[in-house]
Amino acid sequence: MNQSQIEDVLNSLVYMLYAQGGQQNTGDKRVGNLQVFDHPEAVDRIVKAPALFRKNFSMISALGYSRFNTNDENWAVRREITQDTYLTAAKPSQQSVVSEIYTARLSQSDSTLAGIQKALFAASLTIFYKAFDLVPDIETTIALIDRVREVLRRLQYFSWVAPTVPERDSAIGDARRVVADFAGQLSADPRAAAEMARFADRAKDIHGFSPVEEFVMNAFAGVETTVATVLWVIDRLGANENVQHRVQNEIDGGAVDTPFTDCIVNETMRYLPPIPFLVREVGAETSLDGRLLRAGQLILLSVVGVHQHPAFWSDPRTFDASRKEFIEDTYDRRAFIPFLTGPRMCGGARLGRLEVREAVRAAVRQFSFSRADNVIRFDYALALRPAAGSSVGIARR
Repeated sequence: MNQSQIEDVLNSLVYMLYAQGGQQNTGDKRVGNLQVFDHPEAVDRIVKAPALFRKNFSMISALGYSRFNTNDENWAVRREITQDTYLTAAKPSQQSVVSEIYTARLSQSDSTLAGIQKALFAASLTIFYKAFDLVPDIETTIALIDRVREVLRRLQYFSWVAPTVPERDSAIGDARRVVADFAGQLSADPRAAAEMARFADRAKDIHGFSPVEEFVMNAFAGVETTVATVLWVIDRLGANENVQHRVQNEIDGGAVDTPFTDCIVNETMRYLPPIPFLVREVGAETSLDGRLLRAGQLILLSVVGVHQHPAFWSDPRTFDASRKEFIEDTYDRRAFIPFLTGPRMCGGARLGRLEVREAVRAAVRQFSFSRADNVIRFDYALALRPAAGSSVGIARR
């Protein structure tokens, strides 16, 4: 097992979902041994029945437990720890604050894709920590987030490909070390230590609760998906010069409403969803779409497939920066779930949308983008990010 092998296997899973997407066939689609559900109505039923279709993260839980990989009352308690914080951070009154943070970070960035990516991570981490009245050590925290991503990549790989005992022990050891290093950083800051104590007090009835694990997974999930989405918008603007000019003119004009910019953000999340699929465990025998599901069976929900279902989207396999369904607001909400839906939808969805919108505006005001080709290359590690070494060119405006 090596890094390249892991990346190839995980990316191939996502490529398979894209290959299956956009097809009318509702037969027995599979990825490996898992049945795939990609019809918006079926997926909507699944995600709105969390007691019957439960979260199951297999090896990924070696990094710890949080609202993202727990169920029932355990999940409900964890959700309450952070939910009000996210809603407060996403209030309209915070728009100018979010805009200023992204504008300032990008103004200090090198005119390179790597420089912009680092600036986006710095801005998103600043906003996440600020929501909890904390201030991150940017360089150290970005390094820790990178380690979390690589650990998650290995753990996810081993959820699909059975590890040897040494491989399993090594991956779990690395997971525990990165959590321990995050804990050391947080405990060194009195404000962060006090916030972790608040987390622990709110979850005192959960056996073995770790406030650091909760914080780390919340930080990674929020920051990684936000930055990935903005990087994909930049990628698509670079590949579509006319679209980029139209977005620049709309943003430069200073209008409060930016329907064309909002459309390309939505189309980017439709075509390149930050979380391309989910795995659920069936809690009791049931049937869905004419398929019998057994208790304990794992099933895969393809967000890619939902976003490309031909009964809900016109020409779904084409990236359309002025997609009619978004411009006219006629799309079926069940067929567009970048933040999922139902009781377990992303708690930070409002904050994520606010950040992506302001980050794209700040980036477009300061930079122009180009691409040497229009080939989409991605790197999947729980979230879908553009592959390193992308051909996007950057120039300050």
